[in-house]
Parts: sequence; C-alpha cells; structure tokens
Amino acid sequence: MSKSSKKPVDVRWGLVGAGDVCEKKSGPPLYQLPGHRLVALTRRDAARGKDFARRHAGEYLPDLPSLLAHPDINAVYVATPAGAHAEQTIAAAEAGKDVLVEKPMAMTTKECRRMVAACQSNGVLLAVAYYRRGYPSILDAKARLDANEIGRILEININDQFPPSHRLDLVHYFAGDVDSVRTEKHEKGLILHAVTRSGAGLRMNLGWKEVAGAPEQVRIQGEDGEIFIEDLKGGKTSLKSMKGNRELIYPPLPWTHWGLIENFGFARAGRCPLACDGLEGLKSTAVLDTISALEPGQPYQKVDYNNPPELNRDTAKAHNFLG
Repeated sequence: MSKSSKKPVDVRWGLVGAGDVCEKKSGPPLYQLPGHRLVALTRRDAARGKDFARRHAGEYLPDLPSLLAHPDINAVYVATPAGAHAEQTIAAAEAGKDVLVEKPMAMTTKECRRMVAACQSNGVLLAVAYYRRGYPSILDAKARLDANEIGRILEININDQFPPSHRLDLVHYFAGDVDSVRTEKHEKGLILHAVTRSGAGLRMNLGWKEVAGAPEQVRIQGEDGEIFIEDLKGGKTSLKSMKGNRELIYPPLPWTHWGLIENFGFARAGRCPLACDGLEGLKSTAVLDTISALEPGQPYQKVDYNNPPELNRDTAKAHNFLG
C-alpha cells in the first residue's frame, strides 16, 4: 500500500449489522487501527446490539436512519446479509457517507451497479470487503506477479476452503477479467472452468465447505515459475522462479479484515487506491450470475460484466455458491 500523502487517517465508523462477522473478523479493527473510531452501531436485535457496543465500542442506535443522521459518522460499514446491501449502501451514500460493504456485494449485478451509481453521484467512496486482498501473503504474490517474477500466468488453482466469490475475486486481482466460463458435473458438485482475458486458466469446485484446520491455498503457475500460497491466513508461501526457490512466511494479521480496513482509511486520506472498489467488487457477482445461467456441459460462454444474465437463484442455492 502506497502511503505517499501525509494527510492523517480519520475514519469515524457507523456499523450496520453487528453480527458474527464483526465479532470474529472485522469489528475490532474499526476501533483498534490508528485513526479509526467506532462511533455508533445498529442491529435489529437491540439486546445483542447493545451487548456488542458494551463489549467493543460505540453507541447503540435503534435503526439505520438514526445512524445515518449522526453528525460525527463519516463512513458506514454495511455488515448485514447480502439481500440488504443495496438499499443500505444507497441510503448511506445519499447521506454523504463513504461505504464499506460486506461481500458478496449484493444479490445481483444490477443491484451492484445501482450501488456504484449512487456512490458516484453522491461523491462518496465505495469499497467491497474482499478482505483477502489485504493479506500479506496475497499482497506479496501480487507484487511478484506485477514484477513478472514467474512470467505470464498460465493457470490458477484455488482450493474450496473459502467462498467462490472470494476465490473469483482473487482471480480478478491476480489475472484480470474473466473472458469465458463453463461448468461440468462432478462427484464433488459443480466444477467451474474459466479462462481470463489474459489467457490464464482456472478450474475450481463451485461449492465450498470449510474443514477445520485445513488451510486456504492458491497455486499460480507461470511460464517461468510458480507461487504456491500454502496457507493464506498463516502467510506460508513457496516461490519457484528464475531467481531460485524460496520459502516465505508472513505473520498473520490480528484480525482477518485488518489490512482491508487499514487500506480504507488510507484511501479516504488520499494515500492509496482502494484495495477493492465497487466496480472491482461487482465482478465476482457478474461471473456468478453468468455461471448460474449455464447448463453443465455447455461450451464456454462469454462473461459480459456490463449485462450478465439474471441470477438463477435455484442453481445458486443448489450449489451453495453465493457465500
């Protein structure tokens, strides 16, 4: 993350939906990072919302309008279920607040584009919580790819220990936009085959089920070497390149969202770009919308990020790929 500007970080958060994700992953960075403060939060379950405020930080408020009217809040973190993201993000934008919205960004690409338009027209930031872009192991791999250490990417393999929307986001981060996709039935479920516009191939299971103790893994095969992130959270990476073979270890973050929320603060201060803005964040949704409309075994179909098919909710639910 470039931090060329000297402007101080000043993020005064309003939190919408202080649930399980905030307890385990994202809540503490909102008030533990330098320059960040959790001013207020709201949650439909008032008792649990008040308990969260008591144990963490911030004032409990009864509803979204009261939170958006709070004069001290300058950024809103939308951490509710995905079906509420679009309307809550748009309301925050119209109140003049910068927004960080949880993933998946929304239920459909059309909703995502409404969110982007609302934030653009109101002159506020929109970031999407694809927080693995803030992991030290991922940032290191991206820097090495940008430096061409392993040459042109030929293939990306990602295991199914985390949601497909996050996995597709990493494909976009590392290899750029997806050109075409197809699916096939397999004993593990529905298998996705994809090709990026840069020519990289991808094969992955669309379903997912976290197995306790099993690491999240990404293998990037290039023309001149390989990056194998053996443990995304633990930061263990094996690098094979023209410069030789190395083992790299990056200490894990205090909380999974730490790097992403830190980036948001720096971006507000003009010190770096957002790790994942709204236009970048909607790409995974567009690909998943496209996949949902496919029949297994069909030839490759082009991905149209501007106008993908309508989400087939039955297919998405049957194969559990909206997490």
